[in-house]
This record gives sequence, C-alpha cells and structure tokens, in this order.
Amino acid sequence: MADFYINKLPTFSLLYEESTQNMEKQLLEEASRIPMGVLIPALYPDLSSPAMKNIIQVLSAMQLVKKVYICLDKASLDEYQASKEIVAPLGSKCSLIWNDSLKVRELVTEIEQKLSVGIRGKGHAVWTGLGYVIARSEVSALAFHDADILTYSKDLLIRLLYPIVSLKYQFSKGYYIRYNNQFYGRVVRLFYFPFVRALKDIFGNTEYIDYMGDFRYPLSGEFATFVSQARILQFPSDWGIEVGILGEIFRNMRTHRICQIELVTRYDHKHQKMGSETEGGLYTMAADIARTFFTFMAGNGKVIGHDTFNAVRHAYLKNAREIVSVYESFSEMYSDKISFDYHSEMSAIEMFASSIDSAVKQFYENPQGSVLIPDWKRVESAIDGVLDKLATAVENPV
Repeated sequence: MADFYINKLPTFSLLYEESTQNMEKQLLEEASRIPMGVLIPALYPDLSSPAMKNIIQVLSAMQLVKKVYICLDKASLDEYQASKEIVAPLGSKCSLIWNDSLKVRELVTEIEQKLSVGIRGKGHAVWTGLGYVIARSEVSALAFHDADILTYSKDLLIRLLYPIVSLKYQFSKGYYIRYNNQFYGRVVRLFYFPFVRALKDIFGNTEYIDYMGDFRYPLSGEFATFVSQARILQFPSDWGIEVGILGEIFRNMRTHRICQIELVTRYDHKHQKMGSETEGGLYTMAADIARTFFTFMAGNGKVIGHDTFNAVRHAYLKNAREIVSVYESFSEMYSDKISFDYHSEMSAIEMFASSIDSAVKQFYENPQGSVLIPDWKRVESAIDGVLDKLATAVENPV
C-alpha cells in the first residue's frame, strides 16, 4: 500500500516488504542504550492458540528484544500453570503476569479504595502489565501488540519499534489492511471512519477530531512508545482502550512527534462476532469507542445534548451507507477474489447505529463518561510503595 500521502501525522507506508534488515541492524546497535520490550495482553484461549505459539517462536529468536511481558487475564490457576509451559521457550526473557492471582487482586482492591480502576477488560490487563514494566525498569522502549496475530513476523515488530528508537518519535502507531476472501475490520471500516466523519459534520474540523480521523487503522492493538511516556497515560479499561490511548497521546505530545507506520502488506487475526447489547462482541466494542469519544470531547469543552446525539446518529448512518457503496465497488474490481454481502454490511451499520444509542444512554447514566484508569504516576502518588508491591505480587503469585 505504498504512497506518500501525509496529512497531519507523519506517515510511513510500506515501500519494500523485505526492507527491515538495515532497520534491525540499527535497532541492535541502539539496544544497549535503549533496551526494548514487548507487552502482550492475552486471555488463555489466545495464549494457547497456534497464533501465539508462532509469536513466541519469533520473539524467542529476536536478539533486540530484551523482555517480553505477557499479561494473562481472566485465567484460572490451572490455566496459569499451563501458560507457564506455553511461554517456556522464551526462558528468562519472559515475565508472565497473572492478573487473577490472589495477591494481584488484593493489591488492585487496595488501589480501588483510593482510585477507581474501572471494569475488567483489555485496558485493565494492559494497565496491570504496564505497572509491572514500570516497577522493574528493565526496558526503556515498549511495543504493545495483541496475542492473536495470525500473520506475525519479526518485521512487524521491527517496523513498530524503529520510529521511536531510531527516528526519535515519541509514539508509533501500526497500521495495515485486513482482507482475505472478503473485507475484514468491520468496526474500523463500517463504524469508526463514518462515525468520525459524522463528528466532523456536526462539530466541524476541530484539532482533536482531525487528529483522530488521520489514523489509517486507529483500532490496531500495535503501538510503541517509551516507558517514561506510558507512565503518564490514562486510558479506558474496556474496548475503548485504543481510542483512549490515542486521545491521551494527543493530550501529552506534539503531533509532529507522533507517527504511524504500515507494518505488513496484509494482517489477520481472530474475527469477533457482531454480538449485541447483551452478548458483547463488536456491538459492545463500538459502544465503548463512541462513549470514549463523547468523554474526550466533553473534556475538551464540547457541550453534547440530545439533539446533538440524534444528529450524530443520523450523520453516521448517511456516511456509513455511502462507505458501503464504496466497498461494494471495490469488491467488484476484484470479484474473482473478494466476496461481498451487501445485506450483511448494511445490517452491520444498523447494529452500529444502535450501539451509538447504547453509548449515549451510558453517557447520560454516568456523566463522567468512560472511566479512565489512573496513570501509574497518580497511583504511585496515592499509595506508597505500590509498584514494589505489584512486582512482588506478580513474581510470587501462589
């Protein structure tokens, strides 16, 4: 997807697939001065999958990666014990963080007596792991990615780390295209992009909305930054984590020090069900994202009332229907390789419109909006020795 189009964010598209040899060499030269690590949140089904087996094999062979932090969430004792065997090929390079150990949960309860840490979710798992990374001070640069990447290779990680370690950016966001015999990435394609356009239609081109609309794949779980920056990040504990982190990066950093980089020619991971208000899935993900947007916009002085919410919903539907027509045309160009289900696409946007209604309802029920987990700088200030306690709890879970 090579191009030279740059709007607000410095954007590095993939010019050559096999172009990471020199990048890897430079990263290795920097490794002694800027030790690099990887943080991976995972549920047990993800950790025990073939995708994660490949990820572990790749990381175990990468000399430039000093530490791999795997945040095991919502797992039983038996699953934790099995997980230790799964990550064994990484040896001492790996720290397995069991978020459900009694000691970790007791410490979280202690923190909650002073600060709300939100509901359990992906954001919560990342937050716990990040606290341990900060406590141990083993790495300076930290990449984040998911555990279910089916197309994982060392090139993906090299490209993700290179902009911050060698080019001196402060934040690197990965992007890619997702397709096989059909278009994937439904939340990004059919919800996020038309939703952001709807916000522009209603509120105009604000700096924040322009910035959020400039990411090629804003919901990717792949990004990298320095631990010193991550220490002051607040983000939602739910599926709004990616949007929340981008909002925090916008608040804390100058835009020209933020970049996005294309990681692979094609990316694939496990595919979520559409779900519903009661079943979760992509419905809940979209609702969490919308609510996170509403929270950040309110925090930036935008007054959002019922009439505004209705306008956003209608503008979203208009934009989404137009986008579906574009994807339909796109599929016709490759009709021998990509199938397209118009009814399924339209049903998805109608469901996402309903998720906006759910986000609005939640926003009114809780005027504070999405609960942001406190950054670790705040937690350290509130509770003496909390990071040492977390490190001890992680390293002695049973």
